[in-house]
Amino acid sequence: MDETRAGWGREALAALDGIYRLAVWLGAKEADARDLVQETYLRALQARETFHEGRSMRAWLGRILRNLYIDRCRRGGREVAAAVGAEESSFLDESQDAALFGDAELGKLTSLVRSDIRRALDALPEHHRIVVLLCDVEQWGWEEAASALQLPVGTVKSRLFRARRALRELLSDYAPEESKVEPLR
Repeated sequence: MDETRAGWGREALAALDGIYRLAVWLGAKEADARDLVQETYLRALQARETFHEGRSMRAWLGRILRNLYIDRCRRGGREVAAAVGAEESSFLDESQDAALFGDAELGKLTSLVRSDIRRALDALPEHHRIVVLLCDVEQWGWEEAASALQLPVGTVKSRLFRARRALRELLSDYAPEESKVEPLR
């Protein structure tokens, strides 16, 4: 295996956790998310010659994942995962919250807040939710998100602004009016 292929593989594997989280956030159940990620990496491996050196591997893989997800939705309809369910992703697990914070009470509260955030995200239109997930949850830059979504950067910024405004309204019970501050970017 030459150094270019080995470098491609290392870079692709480094993006794996974020691509998996994105699949779960898109609404796939854990098993479906794993299948989606596996298919994403299979397609990426088959098309590795189309990846241009110096571009964002994460954005390229994200674009493949998104296209596969859209294809699956068109074929079988979108199954929205329940906010808290048996197959919910591990980052919404109450027992992990308790272990993380060292306090079962705080763990339950954190789980409740996360489920409200999940419901608020699910209430957003798909084109707004994906931008929030990429830019705010996964911390992708505007350019990287634009590349993955095949959109102009200005469209990503505009959708992010509108999505944040909608989320602020949906989650208004968590912050008194005077403490609401526009997120920095």
